[in-house]
Amino acid sequence: MNEQQLRRFKRLRRFIHWLIAVALVVYVVTGFGITEFRTMEAWTLGLMGKATAMQIHNSLEWPFAVLLAIHILVSLVYRTKKKQVSA
Repeated sequence: MNEQQLRRFKRLRRFIHWLIAVALVVYVVTGFGITEFRTMEAWTLGLMGKATAMQIHNSLEWPFAVLLAIHILVSLVYRTKKKQVSA
């Protein structure tokens, strides 16, 4: 693997990191919306109630798990390829 391919891998890793970060923020916000739904309804002007927060929270299980698996796989491949290039 050459330097250009390593840069592409690095961009892919960064993109996946951002997707995971966004998913985690959504998880935290919807989790707060489930536990403190009256506060969240006030903050979102009634847009996200307990039912909506629960639906969003539950629908993110598989996408988050897949992103996490891809993140681990890409990181392992990147490290392996980076060691091959530097060796």
